[in-house]
Amino acid sequence: MPKKGKKDERRETAQIFDLTLKCILREASHSAVVHLINSVHKKNYPLQTTLVKFEPTEYFKELPESGKLQKIITDMVLTLSGEGYSDTYLIEAQIDDDARMLLRIFNYSVAVALAGKTISDNGSYMEITMPYPALLYFEDSKTEDIVSIRIKFPGGESVLYKATAFKILNHSVSELDGMALLLPFYILRIRKELKMKGTDSGERKRLSKELEGYVGDIVKSLEASKKNSYITDKDLALLLEKLDVMNSELYGKYEEFAEVNMNLKKWATSKVSKAVKESRAEGQAEGQAKLFALWEKGVSLEDAKKMFGFGAVSMTL
Repeated sequence: MPKKGKKDERRETAQIFDLTLKCILREASHSAVVHLINSVHKKNYPLQTTLVKFEPTEYFKELPESGKLQKIITDMVLTLSGEGYSDTYLIEAQIDDDARMLLRIFNYSVAVALAGKTISDNGSYMEITMPYPALLYFEDSKTEDIVSIRIKFPGGESVLYKATAFKILNHSVSELDGMALLLPFYILRIRKELKMKGTDSGERKRLSKELEGYVGDIVKSLEASKKNSYITDKDLALLLEKLDVMNSELYGKYEEFAEVNMNLKKWATSKVSKAVKESRAEGQAEGQAKLFALWEKGVSLEDAKKMFGFGAVSMTL
């Protein structure tokens, strides 16, 4: 089997982070996703009443010279909607600086906008709405917080296309309190230093202690987010699970990290178990409340259970 080069390893690592982020966003509660958008884009969408819809991420554009279709695949496109608003967001994840990323997210934005275009009956007028773009950098980045492209038109008019660039590791854990869904990625802080040439066992032990401190801070921040209702019990369980999986993927092969890896697994397992139990209790309480409301309206208990798909639900009337 041929040995993997640095480029192949980097691509595999980026794919792991991309897939983890997509999984977190799709499985998290709507309120947690809305809170993340609010924090990254400085918005104020209501957490409990905003609906989140995940849009397609594959688009096609026709190449003018050949007429062939080219597939464009974005990381994440979602629409937030509620009373009086419906806004689409494009999220692209990046492991580190890449000068081509700005042009790519512009092309992705155009593809998303064209998919929702409106055209007048006579074809003389078209309108497209560009999504709000954001670049999420998993590791240190020197790019500005706002990146932009100036689009110049004949006659001197111009438009400045802007995209938010959010760099996770440029912040402390406490500064990410409003972005709980990104917290598992904070363990990447030691990844580059760990992979440097000449990193001996002593250095790895030091980094393992550093990682242990980050993990403790992450868990405290997640628990605070749960207490503040930014995330749910299910979100907490999901994030701790992904934190454990990513930690094992990144640092599981180093014997110097055995203790922190074992402690995190125990920590995550106990927290996930507690979160699942609490979530089930909340779900059962909510289900009983629905059944009771129907019973008060004259629906028999058995019929009410069938309507909601409940099996044997203990309920004292």
